[in-house]
Amino acid sequence: MMMTTRSNNSYCCCSSSSRSSSSSSSSLGGGKGGRGDVSVSFSSFSRRRRKKSSHFRRRALSSNSSSSSSEVNEVEVEVNERAKHYFTKDSFYEHADKLYSSFQNNHSNAKKANAERFCWDYWHVENQYTQLRTPAKEYYYEGEILNEFYAKFEEELLKYARENLALSNFTPIWMSCYVDGMGQELHADVPHGPLAFVFSLTKNFDDSDDDKSSSPSKCGRYFRGGETTILRPERANYWQSFDPTEIVERTQLFEEIEPKFNRLTIFDPRLPHGVREVKGTKDVSKGRLVLNGWFNEPAISCQGGLTIEDVGKVLDAKLDLLYEELETLPAMIGFAALRMEIEAETGHVDSISWGADTVAPALSLRDPNEVTETRDVVLATIAGMMSECVFPSSKEKSSICVPFVFG
Repeated sequence: MMMTTRSNNSYCCCSSSSRSSSSSSSSLGGGKGGRGDVSVSFSSFSRRRRKKSSHFRRRALSSNSSSSSSEVNEVEVEVNERAKHYFTKDSFYEHADKLYSSFQNNHSNAKKANAERFCWDYWHVENQYTQLRTPAKEYYYEGEILNEFYAKFEEELLKYARENLALSNFTPIWMSCYVDGMGQELHADVPHGPLAFVFSLTKNFDDSDDDKSSSPSKCGRYFRGGETTILRPERANYWQSFDPTEIVERTQLFEEIEPKFNRLTIFDPRLPHGVREVKGTKDVSKGRLVLNGWFNEPAISCQGGLTIEDVGKVLDAKLDLLYEELETLPAMIGFAALRMEIEAETGHVDSISWGADTVAPALSLRDPNEVTETRDVVLATIAGMMSECVFPSSKEKSSICVPFVFG
């Protein structure tokens, strides 16, 4: 098992050797017992498929207490039954209309020859990609000055990535437009970063009209198609979830996410994905318009009263112990970001949640229950041990996001 950590702008890489899933157990520590004054127990771990999630609580001594006088500090965290390979954030950016208006001003008059109309690369790879694209930042430069609303968009995107995903950067952003006949066939973007994103500036519907299956004349729809199509993770190993009584059609095989205006879609780029062919408008001012790229550079982030130096000193010691514990557990692949809220006065972990979670067993498991239980053991071990951290006191609460890269 090879793992590395770096305190300042650090990240955690966990690459464990292959192990059989049968080596996992429902008790943390691989049967080694408790760790000093802290114990972790499952309240809903069982060998059956759970409807929602499992929880654990830990009881820790106050850092200032003796063994005879302890302070109970409980932390509860949910472990998803399945990895969360894609999710959306609607109404993501408050100035999305400004970005859209800038684009519309450049393209609404097809007879006007301005520089912005000549920026597009017609990208066509036979039987794979057909779209118009251009570097987004260059598009939003106005002379020598970057459009203030685009600059703020990148700031908001980076802030969200650092605080929720423990990813400190993103690749240069593309602006892409799709009109009639354009789309992307299924593909995977493995080397670019742990998570991909698509931010929609598409205004394809009257927002007040829910009948999106109607004809264009009824609901103001400019085109059909254009959905971000992602292979459902359970179908990646088809026989794992095979049900001979189930009717299997496109909607059972793929998740399709509408390019709703001001929607940020974040997904695991390892999953085969694409864009459904757009059918309808040939007008770029009415096409599928998105900003897209990949989040990368995993790094611990910290906001609030604590400094990254304060956090690094505590995490360095804890992560060494955590890595030893993970050596005893099944090998995993994927990415996870653990968010911790820290009390100001005591430095205790007040709450824990997962900002991202694409973790799956490295070995293919036939039984979905085994997948769930394996994830439970590994992710609850991480959350449980991280909840034991005690940070220095500070003047205000802090939020810490810690990345874990498996594989």
